[in-house]
Amino acid sequence: MKNYWTKLLLPMSVVLFLIGCGGDGENAEGEDIPKMDDTAQINEGATEQTSPQATAEVKDANNETVGTVNFSKNDDQIKIEANMEGLVPGHHGFHIHEKGVCEPDAEDGPFTTAGGHFNPDDKTHPGHAGDMPSLYVNEDGTAEYSATFDRLTMDHLMEQELAVMVHEGPDNFANIHGRYLENGASGPDEDTTKTGDAGSRLACGVIEKVNEDSN
Repeated sequence: MKNYWTKLLLPMSVVLFLIGCGGDGENAEGEDIPKMDDTAQINEGATEQTSPQATAEVKDANNETVGTVNFSKNDDQIKIEANMEGLVPGHHGFHIHEKGVCEPDAEDGPFTTAGGHFNPDDKTHPGHAGDMPSLYVNEDGTAEYSATFDRLTMDHLMEQELAVMVHEGPDNFANIHGRYLENGASGPDEDTTKTGDAGSRLACGVIEKVNEDSN
C-alpha cells in the first residue's frame, strides 16, 4: 500500500510544481517574472549604440588605409572613436586639422595640404579646438581609441571640411618646464606652441558626413 501512494503522489507533486511555476508570472516572493518578450526588450536596449554622424578613413603616405575615426554626438559633446592598425608603436599626436585635404605627395611633405590644427578661436597649442588626447599604438601596431570631447561641435564637423591627423611623434601639449633652457630663455618655442612638437604627419583622413540613407 505504501508503494501505491508513493507512486500516486509523486506525479501529482510534479504537476502542481509546474502549475505553480507557469501560473500568474510571479515567483515565491510575489515578484514578477519577466516574459520572453520582456527579456528581449531589455537586451535590445542594453546593446543599442549611437550611430556616427561623421567619419574619416585614415590613410598613410603610401595611400594605405590604416584605420577609421568616427564622430557621434553625445549630449553637448562629441564622442570620438578610432580603430587603427599598421602604425608605429608608441604615443602619437592626434589632431583635427583645418583643411580636409589629405595629399600624401604634397610638395611640402605628406599631408601638409591639411593646414594647421583646427583653431577657430585663435589660441595656442594645446588650446586649439582640434587638439585631442594622444593616440597610443600597441606593440602589434593596433590602436583602439575612445574619448568624449567638448571643444568640437557637430556643426564644426558638418559645416567645414576638416581632417583628422596622426603625427609621427608624441604630443607634449606645450608642457615645457622652466628647467629646459636654450640661449638663456625658457619656455616653448614656435613649433611647440603650434604642434606640440609632434613631428611629421604620419596618416590623414578627410572627415565626411555620414550618409543617413546608408545606416
